[in-house]
Amino acid sequence: MFRFNLPLLLPVFVSLACFSAYGQAARSPFSAFGHGDYFGENLVNNQGMAGVGVSNPQTWYLNNQNPALLIFNRITVFQAGIIAENKRIYSDTIKGKSRNANLNYLVIGFPLMRKKTTGEVRWATAIGLMPYSFVNYNYQYSDSVNGLEVRYFDKAEGGFNQFYWSNGIRVTRDLSVGLKTSVLFSSIISDYSNILNDPNQNIKYVPNVHELQSVRGVKFTPALSYRVDSIANKYAFNFGATYELKAKLSSRLEQVLERKNLTGDILQSDTITNNSERIYFPERITAGVSFGRLDKWTLGSDFTLTRPAGSLAKLGIDKVQVQNGWRLSFGGEITPDVRSLSSYLKRVTYRAGASAEQSTYLVNGNTLKDFGINFGLSFPVNRFSSLDVAFRTGKRGDKVLNGIEENYFKIYFGVTFNDQWFIKRRFD
Repeated sequence: MFRFNLPLLLPVFVSLACFSAYGQAARSPFSAFGHGDYFGENLVNNQGMAGVGVSNPQTWYLNNQNPALLIFNRITVFQAGIIAENKRIYSDTIKGKSRNANLNYLVIGFPLMRKKTTGEVRWATAIGLMPYSFVNYNYQYSDSVNGLEVRYFDKAEGGFNQFYWSNGIRVTRDLSVGLKTSVLFSSIISDYSNILNDPNQNIKYVPNVHELQSVRGVKFTPALSYRVDSIANKYAFNFGATYELKAKLSSRLEQVLERKNLTGDILQSDTITNNSERIYFPERITAGVSFGRLDKWTLGSDFTLTRPAGSLAKLGIDKVQVQNGWRLSFGGEITPDVRSLSSYLKRVTYRAGASAEQSTYLVNGNTLKDFGINFGLSFPVNRFSSLDVAFRTGKRGDKVLNGIEENYFKIYFGVTFNDQWFIKRRFD
């Protein structure tokens, strides 16, 4: 017999789920390329270290980046998070602002099998829901055609979500392996329209291509971790790696040619495309190394290589130029004294990090780069649970090379619950 000890998480879960239903990531012109902006696998505690985490063993937080490290979670862990963004977009001729908030993740993990003699976890699992990528942009620009001015309007919103199941298994005392299975789903809605600015035209119509691209499929991410203890078993070197396999997913594209009036009413429509196809999501290889003392401090670095292999086509009308992308991050965290009774601030975890990134697609024929710095804090509450917050500020793109640049500030907020959810009764 087992008793399920449910914490008071239902209000939090429902609130975040409702929030995500109405939330949408802040607009970004760069989300128009490829499959949209990639969210990443980081939870708030990793965001404070610029995303470092593929090699970091963690006791009180789930490692969402490397499933092989789930074996370090001895009790049930539930984590939920949201993200708020503020972006300023610049070019030589325009300036713009965008801000919004969105669900970041919902994830729960717990051990399934322990070694009877030592109590160490042999097999642990986690399930979660989080965005995989997002698309949200709105372009308006003008051009001359045969001496007449034509105004163009391109906009889209949506993206892809992932529901996943991760498992980690301890092979030896220091070696563990893992596998993450993700189901991708959802869709992107796009509209491409234009209008002729001709004063001699008495009746004006707006031709529009309405496009719905839906995707569903499964992708796999095997992983491993290796730990080397040193100096009286107080400190350790940690190595980790994941390989997100290239995924071939089912996609349905529906395009409708519409004729609208100036108030947006559809006067005539005709379906021009309605078919299924296969699209590819790129492969990602991530490797990391860290050094530190568990529950005390950690320093680490991760490197990710993304290989689109020429398959990263824009969903829908256009194609984009692609190249191998990469991301390099450094970060660390410290908890002065996790067991301190005299000082609350000594039990707070402090984090910082920085990262540099090269995108897989070219913008204006040039490489798109991103550089940012991160800070984070975890405030302990109620035994081993915490409130987590992280900040990131940075710049993506260059006005000279890419024609546009984006300065951003992001706030990540999360809650972490640690508890014994499955307790075996000793007496009936």
